[in-house]
Amino acid sequence: MHDFSKPQPHVASKEEITKKRRLPVYILIIVGIFLIALLVFMVADHSAKPTAQVIMSHLQSVILNA
Repeated sequence: MHDFSKPQPHVASKEEITKKRRLPVYILIIVGIFLIALLVFMVADHSAKPTAQVIMSHLQSVILNA
């Protein structure tokens, strides 16, 4: 039976302590990479028209000029 009046450490060994500390570092790295990718996407030049839009605008101009 567990005695709840005595505080127990959450981890027992130094290996478990380093493992618990290592996980947030990996999460921070993944979140950092995501934020950098998001910034690159936001700053990227969106003025270049994709091919489908170029084709549609060309077709519209051909139809209107015919």
